[in-house]
Amino acid sequence: MNNSTKINLGIKAFFDSFAGEIKNINLSEELAAGEILEIKQAFDEFGVLIFRDQNLTPPEFSNFSKYFGKLHVHHLAEKTFPDNPEVRVLSNVKKKGKYIGQYRAGHYWHTDLVFLKSVGYATLLHGVECPPTGADTLFSDMREAYTQMPEGLKSKIIGKSALHDHSFSYGRLYPDRPQLTEEQKSSAPPVRHPLVSIHPRTGRKSIYMTSATIREIDGFDEPTSQEIVQALEDFCTQSKFVYEHKWKKGDVIVWDNLRCLHAATSFDEKYDRVLYRTQTLNEHIITGI
Repeated sequence: MNNSTKINLGIKAFFDSFAGEIKNINLSEELAAGEILEIKQAFDEFGVLIFRDQNLTPPEFSNFSKYFGKLHVHHLAEKTFPDNPEVRVLSNVKKKGKYIGQYRAGHYWHTDLVFLKSVGYATLLHGVECPPTGADTLFSDMREAYTQMPEGLKSKIIGKSALHDHSFSYGRLYPDRPQLTEEQKSSAPPVRHPLVSIHPRTGRKSIYMTSATIREIDGFDEPTSQEIVQALEDFCTQSKFVYEHKWKKGDVIVWDNLRCLHAATSFDEKYDRVLYRTQTLNEHIITGI
C-alpha cells in the first residue's frame, strides 16, 4: 500500500490509486471553477475522495454536494432538515427518547440506491461527531476486483443482469425497524442492472452489485443466483481491494457508487456519532457487457 504517492493533481493517494485526500481547501466557501474541475477530475481517477478539517452547515454541505450531480431525497428520509431534506442525519444520539438521525444504517456491503432505476452516483458523508475508535467505513474497489477476477467466476456474470429488490432482505437487515409499507415498496419496485457495468464517465468496467438486494441473476434459479452473488462478494471484499477509513471530526468523504462497495463498522455506543449524508443520482442508464 502506498500512503504518500503524489499525482499531478496534488492529491495524497491512499491504497494505490483508489482513495485520495485533497488538502488546503475550505468546502464552506464557493469554489472556483478550476477547483471544481480539479475535484471532478480527481473523482474520475479515484473511487474515494477525502477532505479533512471541514465544518459545514447543512446548507453548505448541500451546496458542495451539488457539484457531483442532482441531489436525491431518499424515499425513507425521515431524519432530515426541513430546509434541506436532501441532507440526512445518521446518528446514535437520542433526544427526548428518539434518535435524532437514522440509526445503524449500512452495516453490510452495498452500493447506494442500486434498487432504483436511477441509481446512486456520488454519496457524501460529513463527520460532525466521531467516536475515537470504531465506526470506520470500509470501501472496496470493484473496478480492480473485476480486473483481477478469475475467469471461471467472471464467465458467470458477463452479459448477465441481476434483479434488485429493496424489500428482499430488508426485514433481515433491519429487524428493529418498522417493516416497509406497501407504499414504500411501490416507490422502489424491482429493477434489473448489469452485473458488469461500464462507467458513464470513464468507460472503465466494474462489478456492480449489492448482495442484499439481488433476488436472482438472469439464467439462474434463485439458489444458484445466491451462490454466485456470495462468491462475488467474497472475492470483491478481500482486504487487497479494501480501503478502511478511520473517521475524524470534520472529515468529508465522497465516493463513487458505480465503482465502490462500502460498509459501516460497529463502535462503542457510549460515544456519540453524528454524520450528515447526501446522495446524487447517476443520470445515465447503467450499461454493461
